[in-house]
Amino acid sequence: MGQEAGLTPMSHRPWLLAVLCAALWPAAAQANDRPFLLTSSAAAEEDDDQVWSVETWWQGAGSQHVFNVAPEYAFNPTTSVQLELSRSSDNANALELEFKHLFNHIGREGWGWGVDVSLGMASADGSGWKRQGLSVKLPYTLQLRDGEALLHVNAGLQKQRDERREWVASAAFEHKLAWRSSAFVELGREDRQTLWHAGVRHWIRRDKLALDFSVQQLRGSGEKASGVIIGLAWYDL
Repeated sequence: MGQEAGLTPMSHRPWLLAVLCAALWPAAAQANDRPFLLTSSAAAEEDDDQVWSVETWWQGAGSQHVFNVAPEYAFNPTTSVQLELSRSSDNANALELEFKHLFNHIGREGWGWGVDVSLGMASADGSGWKRQGLSVKLPYTLQLRDGEALLHVNAGLQKQRDERREWVASAAFEHKLAWRSSAFVELGREDRQTLWHAGVRHWIRRDKLALDFSVQQLRGSGEKASGVIIGLAWYDL
């Protein structure tokens, strides 16, 4: 979840693209539910009781690449904990611990909401780990079209190291397609950057093994960077 050099206006300034991507991606992993990059879901899966999942994705923009792996354990359908590890091509590393609790079951009421708390750390060029940031979000999910589509909305506060607190928000929409696939689109504002993200997820094995492909664009400080994301995820392990 690489981009051809000629696909972005910044391709003639590769050093600027690399610096921007390094600042945006590897510095701190962000709480999310794949295939999204910023958005957490509040849709409780009734069979998620003492099960593991592992989500992996690769992000690329120009010469900058980031690989992410995120094992998650669900104590029950409404409570889970996830550890996300990221490593970039410039030897920067990020780690995030996320705890999520949902207050109801979307299958019973048609909507769900909860709380998501995450703590991030980062390390660069072999330096020691340093606390990067704390984030608290309230995820909300609404079923649409008799369960064929889901709308996710997140809002909360984030405090990055040596920076002021900021409000963060994101929204994502996903809709089922034919052949065990779904399309999704996401818009979010975090780390004083704006994210546009869209793609397709295909279930190689329904509810067990998923492959996704998407494109993204990040804008901030008068610059923008585009990239691709390829992800592979295993569920109910």
